[in-house]
Formats: sequence, C-alpha cells, structure tokens
Amino acid sequence: MAPISKQEADAWDRVLDAAAGLAELIQSSGIEIDEDDLEELTIFLATHGSVVRTMLKHLRMTWPLSGTDKGVHPSQP
Repeated sequence: MAPISKQEADAWDRVLDAAAGLAELIQSSGIEIDEDDLEELTIFLATHGSVVRTMLKHLRMTWPLSGTDKGVHPSQP
C-alpha cells in the first residue's frame, strides 16, 4: 500500500464523517437498504459532495412540509 499524506488522510476522514452522517439520515427515514449498499452509497455521495451540493443548492425547504414550515407544495402553483 502506498503511503498517504496527513492531508490525504484528513480528507478521507472527512469523507467518512460525511458518509456516517448521510447513513444516519437515510436510516432515520425508514428507507430499508442493505448495510453494505448503504455504506457504498453514502461513501459515493460523500466523495462526490461538490457535485451533490451543486445539484441541491437551490432547495430551500424539505418535504413533506411540517405544520410550521411555510412554502408551496410542488403540486400547488
């Protein structure tokens, strides 16, 4: 195995931290997914964070809206 720098190790640690957070979010949603698939998915999303962030940057609210959120449902004008 090739040696890695501290900077590369720190970057990988940040990917793993983000992947763990994504895994918690997905698991808390009630979506059923195999543990190995969940790990692969969350690491993929974390390593492509800048692309994912660009895709999601225009979202201002989460769905479904709770009683305290203001906004228009996608099916409403």
